[in-house]
Amino acid sequence: MPKKASLAFLLCPVLLASPLAATTWGKQVNQAMQDQRRGDLKGAEDLLLQALLSAQTYGDKDPRAAYTLDYLGTLYQQKGADQDAFRVYTQALAGFDRTLGPASPEAMSSCERLAESAEATDHWAEAEAPRRRLLADARQATRHDPVALAAAENDLGLVLDAQSKWDEALPLYQDALALREKALGDDAAPVAESLNNLGRLWLMKGDDKKAESMIRQAAAVDQKALGPDDPALADDWHRLAAVLKRSGQTKAAAAAEARGDAIAAAAEEKAKGPQPRPQTLPQD
Repeated sequence: MPKKASLAFLLCPVLLASPLAATTWGKQVNQAMQDQRRGDLKGAEDLLLQALLSAQTYGDKDPRAAYTLDYLGTLYQQKGADQDAFRVYTQALAGFDRTLGPASPEAMSSCERLAESAEATDHWAEAEAPRRRLLADARQATRHDPVALAAAENDLGLVLDAQSKWDEALPLYQDALALREKALGDDAAPVAESLNNLGRLWLMKGDDKKAESMIRQAAAVDQKALGPDDPALADDWHRLAAVLKRSGQTKAAAAAEARGDAIAAAAEEKAKGPQPRPQTLPQD
């Protein structure tokens, strides 16, 4: 799961308002942002904890404590302390719900980060509630944005899939695929992602034929969307090899494995870039 939190995410609009920037809280958070940019994460954390105490003096109806907690969560994520991040994001989300409303952009952004922090430590059950909430919001707010809706369905599907809730994940994956095909066309990389998710799910459910079909389609889409040498295509072929091996197609599995290995090796070599030519020493 991707971890996408941006450290300047919500605080900048608040701190640009001069009355807030001039307060003790504003100065503490601004200094924390400067420390974070310099790489002094411990200093930034200490300042944010001080800012949280300052924010709490404004009462339960003021959002400053929620902003501070949300920023503290991104700092913990940057430090790799995802369990601490989950704890403070939970508090931040409750604060945004109370002060700005459950449908506010701040609440939804904090909800996204809450889910990500749970997913980062494979706490899939804890990620389920925020992912369901994000999907409900997407269904209301993005009727004219099928790509965003498909992403929300896919994200919840992944969380359910990881908990072996395959019957619940299946219709989400299928709907996400249909939305992506309609909005992006048949040859877009997100379509391949949905096909791969479905292939893995069918594999877990024991339907090797459907799994093979989906993964073959994913490989075909990725080849068109990303090119024949993209590392993602190597993953597709390796995934297909696993399906073929399980269904007893040993020769086909070996061929798929070899093809994936060749693509991966070519991609690795390409990533190295051109190697310098050895210098020829002058002859005496």
